Amino acid sequence: MKFYFLSFLLILIGDLFGQKSIIDSAIDSAHVKIEKYFNTGISDSLRSHYKAQIIHMNKYIAKDSLNPKAFLQRGIYYGQLGFQVEAISDYDQSIALDSSGSVAYFNRGLAKARFRYSYDACYDLKKAHSLGIDAAENIYKSCCSLYHSQIDKILPCQK
Repeated sequence: MKFYFLSFLLILIGDLFGQKSIIDSAIDSAHVKIEKYFNTGISDSLRSHYKAQIIHMNKYIAKDSLNPKAFLQRGIYYGQLGFQVEAISDYDQSIALDSSGSVAYFNRGLAKARFRYSYDACYDLKKAHSLGIDAAENIYKSCCSLYHSQIDKILPCQK
């Protein structure tokens, strides 16, 4: 609450004195500080590397927006930074372009599971296993017992 009031006050004062750029840079620096908490397990240099890779993938996707592997790769970079919502969006796009992408289902399941093991996360893990990722079955069996009966009706075991 204090942050929002302070931000509002700074914007108001900045507009009065024509200091809009100072306010924008303060907000940007606050965003950078907050961003570090999304994935505290990586260094600043690795974080910068992932950001640069995302920029590169953005340029590639702008040229070829029908490549599911490009969306998958950018989703992986977002996931490494801890931006699960953006990662899930890219995995969704990858799956829409290639519904047989086992890695996209697996990664999307894990990204959704970071919020909680919901039906959707468990479904994606089961689908990834049915497409050939054995590790997904282990996670599914250990974390998704609440949804086994529902999902197993839709995606029966293939082994």
